[in-house]
Formats: sequence, structure tokens, C-alpha cells
Amino acid sequence: MSEAEQSRQLKTYDFRSIFDVVPTDNTVAKLNGHGLLMKMSNKGFAVWSKVKPEENDTPFVSLDDHLFLTFLILLKDPYFYNFTDLILSEAGKLFYLSNRKPATEPESFPLLDKADKDHPVDEKFILSEEGMENELKKSEIKPGNNCFGIVCIFMKGDKSSLHITDAQGKISTPPKMFELTFRNRSTFWRYIFNAAQPVKPADDVIRENGNAKILVTKKAHPLTRYGFISLKLNKAELPNPNALLIKPDLSTTKIFSEIYM
Repeated sequence: MSEAEQSRQLKTYDFRSIFDVVPTDNTVAKLNGHGLLMKMSNKGFAVWSKVKPEENDTPFVSLDDHLFLTFLILLKDPYFYNFTDLILSEAGKLFYLSNRKPATEPESFPLLDKADKDHPVDEKFILSEEGMENELKKSEIKPGNNCFGIVCIFMKGDKSSLHITDAQGKISTPPKMFELTFRNRSTFWRYIFNAAQPVKPADDVIRENGNAKILVTKKAHPLTRYGFISLKLNKAELPNPNALLIKPDLSTTKIFSEIYM
């Protein structure tokens, strides 16, 4: 999309309809003790620091190199796995998103690095069984609270580009920003009609197994909440499905969205 189109779409975006972000009890104490304040917005959350009057990049209370803040990502949207390209069978496992790799995980475990734009959140961020057990105890995650993952930000990351504070303890300029991005899921769209439909080669759909009452798109298309993908049958516009229902086909590994016409 163009910048103008992106801006228009983002006006209606509010991540709080999908996630809730809650600091752990231990982190609440750290925030209070270090003059830090967590603020939420429609695009995410930020941690603000009280600074010294004469130096606006020096925290009023020193932020120790070993200090880290932990936030729980609680899933609110029951259809999140439907419209994101995450493996359905991995639902319920714990994602760990941090600027430092946990000791329980291999060297290949990814970091929450904005510079790594080609690495959206995927199954590589899921903790091992040992790592999940450690974090569940450390973060005091209660069963049944729909915890999708943990965001853990250390003042000093595994790479200097991910440090929150510099060698003098000052806040990096500009302040560090981390992004969680998810690929949206693409499905084959299946249109089910009451009567047989004529289909031409130029149409965006074909008969499924020769059945003229059931038409399927020639390729998979992404599911969107606000966007619209133009698909034609005999020059007529076909509707787009929502993410409320998807049907995995175990025999073909394809995932379908069905629309009754």
C-alpha cells in the first residue's frame, strides 16, 4: 500500500482488540522503584522514564545493566490463529520475545530485532519445554489466562544495537523500539452455490473436482479484516470470507475458507 493508504488503514487499527499486555508483579515493583511508567496506545505500549532535569537522556533512578522488564501478552481475539499464519497445532505454546536469548534455548533462537524485518513472529520464537517451565515459574503465569507469550526487555541486549541504555547508563537516542509483526494467513476460498455455475478460463475460480456448484480460487489469498480482494466470476464480484471459520484439509495440507452463495 501507499503511505496514504497505510495511514488510512492504521486509523482503524487497535492492537488492544487482539492482545492485552500486562506487566508481571515483579515488573510492577521495578517500574515503581525506578521512576518508570508503562503507557498503552492503539499501536502498542511504551515504557517512559523519569529523567534528571539537567539531562533529559539520563534516568532519574539509575537503570542497572542487569535490569529487565517482563510483560505478558494475553490473547483476547479467539480467531487470532485463524487470520495469522501460525501453525494451528502449536496453539497454546509459549512465545518468548526478547532482546536477549534465554539460557535454555539454542544459539539459533531469534531475538526481537526491528532490523530483522524478514523475520516476523513465527514458531521459532516458541520456548522449549524446559524454557517454558522456567518462564512459567519466573513470570508467575496463572493457568487459563490465555497467555500467548512473554515480552522480556533487558537494559543490555545480546547485541549492542538492542541495548536500552548506553555505556554511561543514558537512554539510547533515539529510544529503542521493538516490533511484533505477524504474517496474515492465506487460504483457498471455496464458494458453494445452490445451482451449477458457468466458469470461464478468465475467471478467478475453477470447479472443485469438476463440481460446477462448488468453485475454489486458483490460488490462496490472504484473509483481511478491512481490506478487499477483487475476484471475478463472469464479471461479477465475489465476496471475501472472514476469519471466523477456516477448514484445514489434512490430505492436501491446504486451508480453505468457505462462503455459501
